[in-house]
Amino acid sequence: MCTGRVDRDFVIEAFRLGAGGVLITACHLPSDCHYISGNIRMKARMDALAGMLQKLGLSPERFKVEYVSSAEGEKFVHIVKEMSAQMKALGKEKILAENAKLRPTLENMLKRKAAAPAPVAKPSVQAAAK
Repeated sequence: MCTGRVDRDFVIEAFRLGAGGVLITACHLPSDCHYISGNIRMKARMDALAGMLQKLGLSPERFKVEYVSSAEGEKFVHIVKEMSAQMKALGKEKILAENAKLRPTLENMLKRKAAAPAPVAKPSVQAAAK
């Protein structure tokens, strides 16, 4: 999946559900995106989200965006090991405490999705002819 498709609500939902960390790996900037500019659009959204999450109290180590191509297996392994080590260093208790503090705010941010009305079905051609 292109990271251009990654919505901020995906990340918010992951933390609301108790994720220890979220790692998004994207094509290299600026022109390595297979879908032209998906990585650039994602970067703008995730930079804004990262700042907001930090202001709300999320440790910056828990949310990362890294740029790695499918040909860079060793780099990917290094990134995952590094993030895993950072999660261990933070400790389960701190992660759980941050999640508990953030959950009400994150739930409130996601409420707008649940409150959206269902799409209205268009009347069929036969019903309109009657």
